[in-house]
Amino acid sequence: MFKVKKIVAVRPYSIVCEMNTGILKKLEILPLIEQHSNFKGIEQLKDKATFESVAIGEMGEIFWENIITFSDNEKWNYDISPEFIFYNGITVPK
Repeated sequence: MFKVKKIVAVRPYSIVCEMNTGILKKLEILPLIEQHSNFKGIEQLKDKATFESVAIGEMGEIFWENIITFSDNEKWNYDISPEFIFYNGITVPK
């Protein structure tokens, strides 16, 4: 089971994570923002301060709290699973 152990770097639209395997993975977030443009509120991640508020969740995912708004004004976190990060992120040297 993969988990994000630590967020190493947060740069405009990319995040470098240390996985519980010890491997560093860089994930480009802008393509995800564009893919999920139908999610109301996702555009908030284009704001630097909001983007930098990324955190690690209980299951080892990364997330932004209360970013997505549903039709009844219910707020949900926008999260990215550790498996997605591991398999889609670019391995970077330590």
